[in-house]
Amino acid sequence: MKAVFIKRDLLLEPTPTGEQVKLRPGVAECLGSLAAKGLFVIVLDAASCALAPEALPAANAAVTQPMLDAIRAGGGRVDALLECPHRPEDHCGCWGTYPGFLYAAASQLDLRLEECYLLCDEANDVLLAYKVGCRPVLVLNGRAIGDLYDGHQPEPRDFPIARNLSMAVQYVLCEEEANEEWGHPRQPAPLLKLEELPLMDENPAFTPTLKLFSPVPGFKAVLLNLPQLSRSARRWLLFFVLGGVWLSLGIAYLLTHLYRVQPFPAFVWYLTLQFIPRPVRGLLFITTGAAVVWISLRAFLRLFPGNGQRR
Repeated sequence: MKAVFIKRDLLLEPTPTGEQVKLRPGVAECLGSLAAKGLFVIVLDAASCALAPEALPAANAAVTQPMLDAIRAGGGRVDALLECPHRPEDHCGCWGTYPGFLYAAASQLDLRLEECYLLCDEANDVLLAYKVGCRPVLVLNGRAIGDLYDGHQPEPRDFPIARNLSMAVQYVLCEEEANEEWGHPRQPAPLLKLEELPLMDENPAFTPTLKLFSPVPGFKAVLLNLPQLSRSARRWLLFFVLGGVWLSLGIAYLLTHLYRVQPFPAFVWYLTLQFIPRPVRGLLFITTGAAVVWISLRAFLRLFPGNGQRR
């Protein structure tokens, strides 16, 4: 799965504290075009790294949720949000000096970072993207390159720079079209040596909060998007599973008894796969049974709103 990481500040117009949240021009359309291309859109809330954990709910109510509502209303889509749950004095590695956001997303969502993009607005963000092999796109948003690099030439130099989010998204879409033509992604960004980044004395802790708004393709989608069942529903579901196991044991006992004392026609020898060694037979039935359980579980989860298709 390919993902596009976008820093939250690229989506919002700077407004004084207390004023209504306002999206930058064309944000909803840009996110909608990324979704239409099949890219997983993840917003990085780097601003949460400067907030105390107890201040996050108020910040979400004032900024994050209105932003998500405005994006959906405009036809765009955000699939996931990454927030930092640490205090500023913890000096965590979620973002800033360490690419914890990217590592955590890759681990939890089975992402190949060398096929993902980071749309960012700071020179240090570009270095963090290069460290993990992600493809950075630097967005200026009215600033000059000299403002970000103190008048010096950017290092490294082989990354695209866009005037605004719309241009950055167009670059990503063009890159994806080129990948489809070639049949494979172009050479990923080279990893930087550790000494090229301002590192701390030891690897900092990074445990960002991942909020999913869309199901994730693949096995982990089932684990991450299980419906929130009540305690009573979970109890009865457990009883249902135990009853199925108990019933299977009873049938197995009866079949074992008949197998040992009752003569069967010759075709039963083939029907019960007796020409295959018993350990192999056991593995064969376990594999096919697990496949049936997997298919039925996916079908069951699709019955719940929000688990069968993207919102």
